[in-house]
Amino acid sequence: EGWPREWRAFRLAAAEAVEKDFARDATLETMAAKIEEQWRPWVCPAAAETGDICRSSGELGFRFVSELHRECHDSNNFERYLIRHYFENTKTAYHQLDAPSGFCLYGYATALMVLAWHSLPDRVSAALGYVYTARHMLGHYHSFDFMESSSWPITSFLILVNFHAGGTFLPLTSAPAYEHPGQQGSSWYYERLAWHGTIEAAKSNPGAAPFFWLPFGPPPGQWRGRGSGSSRPHIIVWQFCIHTSTAGEAVTMINRFLSDDYKVEFWGNSLATQLCSNYNPSMCATGRNLEFLNWVSARFESSDTSYEEVSQKFQEELLPELSKADVWMCSIPAVFCRLLADAGQAPGAPKPTRPIFAYLGLPVLQYGRRSEREDLLHALVRLGADERNIMVANNAYLAEEVTWQTGLKIPTLRIHGLHTNATYLPLKSSEVLVSRPGTSGGWQECVLNRFIDANPGYPIRFAQFTNLLDAGTTKEVYNNSLSYTMLAQHRAVVGFPYDTLLMFFWEFYSMNMPIFVPFQLWHWGVFGQHTRPDLEEPRVFPGREGLEGHALFAQLLQEGDRIPYSPFFDGFGPLDVERSIFWSKFTDWAMFPHVQYFKSIPDLLAQLVRLDLMAVSAAMKQFNEECLVKSVAAWRYVVERWLDLETFTDAP
Repeated sequence: EGWPREWRAFRLAAAEAVEKDFARDATLETMAAKIEEQWRPWVCPAAAETGDICRSSGELGFRFVSELHRECHDSNNFERYLIRHYFENTKTAYHQLDAPSGFCLYGYATALMVLAWHSLPDRVSAALGYVYTARHMLGHYHSFDFMESSSWPITSFLILVNFHAGGTFLPLTSAPAYEHPGQQGSSWYYERLAWHGTIEAAKSNPGAAPFFWLPFGPPPGQWRGRGSGSSRPHIIVWQFCIHTSTAGEAVTMINRFLSDDYKVEFWGNSLATQLCSNYNPSMCATGRNLEFLNWVSARFESSDTSYEEVSQKFQEELLPELSKADVWMCSIPAVFCRLLADAGQAPGAPKPTRPIFAYLGLPVLQYGRRSEREDLLHALVRLGADERNIMVANNAYLAEEVTWQTGLKIPTLRIHGLHTNATYLPLKSSEVLVSRPGTSGGWQECVLNRFIDANPGYPIRFAQFTNLLDAGTTKEVYNNSLSYTMLAQHRAVVGFPYDTLLMFFWEFYSMNMPIFVPFQLWHWGVFGQHTRPDLEEPRVFPGREGLEGHALFAQLLQEGDRIPYSPFFDGFGPLDVERSIFWSKFTDWAMFPHVQYFKSIPDLLAQLVRLDLMAVSAAMKQFNEECLVKSVAAWRYVVERWLDLETFTDAP
């Protein structure tokens, strides 16, 4: 409806040319040039006034979003994420359309790419201009990149690979030999979980006769620890964070599986009031601690107070309480770990020094003031290398990222998410749940709706998680009402990733619930909190100023021994496909076995009715149980390390 017939004629001609290895055709080039000139104002606002082309990226705009929105008024997510991102957040005027404009997003992008391959190799500058404009139309974080779901012959991979190719046109519409480690089983993931070769392997093993083995490593013939004695050792863990996922995992795993051997008491001080009560016992900060720690968090977030001043007030306020605990725990943000490390060396700190359990969950420079970032990295390296402490990441991507940034190779202690206390039971067999999408997936609700409209006999409907929370708002909403048991009753869950991992993935995977995600993780799985480009610098290396004086610093990897590609990605600029393909394999979306991948929306629709989802769930259950046994052993290792340090308040 509303599109000129010329679009169809052009699409068929372009598809034929692509099938013929991007053949040159004067008629096709003329059609593309006419389309580019006619519809240029929808991408280049200045063209509407002057008729000229945009000569810089800053002149390009997103007027075409109004045409997309015209087809998406039944989508709260479109307004919640896309209208807000492209217009409200940038204070740009937005004008809704009352009637179809005739503009076709992928048709115009195809015209640009047709002009690009016809311009090369003679007119390189013009060709790169066309390619860059086509890349612009993919949107920030590739939020308009559903090209594989259309009948147009170009893809985002074709656009990006030719942006980086310079003056040579590369006829590649998909990444050659691209696959995910999890498609080959669990071996590659287990290798990422092994503690051998990490900084923790260089420290003393806990336990007695002979000792506890490293997590995910081969066990000795026999072992025993302090938890196997006649009475349960009592440990008090003082914890604080702004997101409870990691601390909650520690509480769940230790209390559920190790409570017969150890009495571990958590003093929770999480500021994530929407999440901290999901765990038993609650991990929420209360009273004066809540008030003060919110002040601390706000100071770091706003960068309006020096670290030294915040640290001094932290010690004055909390050292008396910290002295009553046996272990100090930090997670998100990592700068909280520095507060604990400095508190342990402050006048009046308890002796012997309390061990710190740093269970990292986000990039280590989060909340670090730019002028203090190098000091923060040095402090974290010292903390991680200290024999008394344990530093782990809750996901393999972050562990590799820490190594790239600091040279400190830390192990991964994965999150299982068993706090859901739910398991897959598809009573709602005709409904598929769609998780919260984020900006990168803001268009998915509309795209899914239009495919369902075009196939009225399709037996499945999609339930947007955000609409289940509140179907009447376009504001951000959080779950205070939906039970995991109810969510686990859907036929499957579809995720459109907006980070290298998300808590919902661990939660639904632990329920043995079939999970479907886009196959093209090289652009779906590499944008988010874990890869923010503003957290990329600085990096630290052994032997440089500030890192002398500790024997374990010699174990830091030199720059030449680290992964050469940066793990941080800018969602606003052209994506480096070589880097993103490499790093996408470290995302949990790619490493977990039995994740279901779809290459397009039609492919997703077909798989949802064709696959034996109960068999998929059974395979997930087998992996979950196998990995859980290994993870429980890892948590036992952690607790035994705490006990082996003999710093506890009730010790004789």
